[in-house]
Formats: sequence, C-alpha cells, structure tokens
Amino acid sequence: MIIDFHTHIFPDAVAAAVVADAEENLELPTKGSGNEQGLRGHMRESGVDVSVALAVAPEGRLVRKTNDWLLNIRDSHLVFLGTIHPDMPDWDQEIARLKNEGVKGIKFNALLQKIAPDEKKMFPIYEKMAKEKMIALFHSGASHKERNNPSAALSTPERIARVMDAVPNLTIIAAHYGGNHMLAQVEEHLLGRRLYIDTAFPPDVFALDPQRIARLIRKHGAHQVLFGTDWPWERQERGIRYIRGLDLPEKEMDMILGGNAERLLFDRKA
Repeated sequence: MIIDFHTHIFPDAVAAAVVADAEENLELPTKGSGNEQGLRGHMRESGVDVSVALAVAPEGRLVRKTNDWLLNIRDSHLVFLGTIHPDMPDWDQEIARLKNEGVKGIKFNALLQKIAPDEKKMFPIYEKMAKEKMIALFHSGASHKERNNPSAALSTPERIARVMDAVPNLTIIAAHYGGNHMLAQVEEHLLGRRLYIDTAFPPDVFALDPQRIARLIRKHGAHQVLFGTDWPWERQERGIRYIRGLDLPEKEMDMILGGNAERLLFDRKA
C-alpha cells in the first residue's frame, strides 16, 4: 500500500484561486488542480492507495467549516488531518469532536496561520491532543519563496524541538524532511529523536541531493519517515520515483511509502 501523508485539496469554488495565489505569493508552480476530483484522479494515475489531505484554517471562525467539508468527503482512499486555531473559543470541543469522528490528528501551518509552534497559547492545545492520542503535523522550515532567507520562518526545527521537550507524549510529524531548506537545523535539533518526518519537498523533490537524504533517513530511522508530496505542488509519481531511487533497502522504502503510515492511520503493523 502506498500512502501520501501530505496533500492539500480545496473546494471546487476556490481551488483555482488558492493554487494561483500560492504560485504568485509562495513561488510554488501548480502541478495539479488542487480539488478533490483532481487528487483522486492523480492517485489512480500514480498508484497511490490513500492520500491524507491536510486541513488549514487561517482564522478561528473557519475551523469548523473546514473540518466539516473534509468530514463529508472522506472515505477509505481519502482521509484527512483536521485544523485548529487558538483563536477559536471552543477549540477543545472541536478537538474532542474530531477525535470522536476518527480523525487521527491536526495540521498546523505557520505559513497561513502565522503562529509559531512554541507560542505559549499553543501548549494547552498540544496537551489536549496528547491526552487524546492525536498526531500534530507541523509545517517545518522556510517556504519555497523564503528559501534564501530561512531566518524569516516561523516554524523551525528548533521550535518544534521545544514542543517535543515540553509535551513529550505528543506524537509529532515535522513536514518537509523535518525542515524545508533547513536540513542543517534538522540534523542539529531533530534527527534521531522520537518524531516522524515526511518527504514533501515542493516544487521539485529531485532538487534534493539523494545521497544526503539517504544519510539523513539512515540516521533518523526509516521507521520514522512518511511519504508525502505536497500535491498539488508536486506530483505523486515523482515522489515515489525519488524514494525508490534512494540507496536504501527495499524493506525501508516500503515502510516509508506506506507501512509507517498504515501504523499511524489504521493501527496496523508496518
């Protein structure tokens, strides 16, 4: 089974505008439609069995509406991680609702929510999630636009490490190999610790040195790496080809491409 743990979809009415905005403001060229049917079609073409759509609400008032939309379209091939914002008055009730609906975790996106992982107001949310045994997936590192100025990033490997230290029972995924355009900081603060990283690296995963990435995975442990693409800003078949081309044992490639995600999402042995 191949599971893409990092995708994004948007309602048909706004998908074109969202991907156009990302191309203009984040310098991310679009490689897909960004809507539900576009992702489902791309999964069939790429041989992906399950995609995880990552929700994001930039404001508290949009949290429930965003989660409701994804709850209504999910199925065995398309699952999702929900969204929470600290400005939502009843965020604790929303976390409980998502848990009761079988949603496994929540995505935090500093690029759109403008919140750093280690801000004080975030820690009650993490404590609640740890109690509910829910996953916290963080955008980590610079945006593609900020790649030459990573100091502008709000969500960094160092800040995610502070969350790990403060809430050790929280299951954490740091996206983009632990830190987009910040691999040196990943090696300093996250590598080898008890957290997952995903492999999303838009707009071109092949821009990454495969030897460095294979070394990084060996040091961190393939059992803690999740396949992700960031569709519609990278194509799934390209992401699969990149993983299959790494100097890793086939068993470890299979763990990355699906086995580890099966364990997290479906409580099945990898």
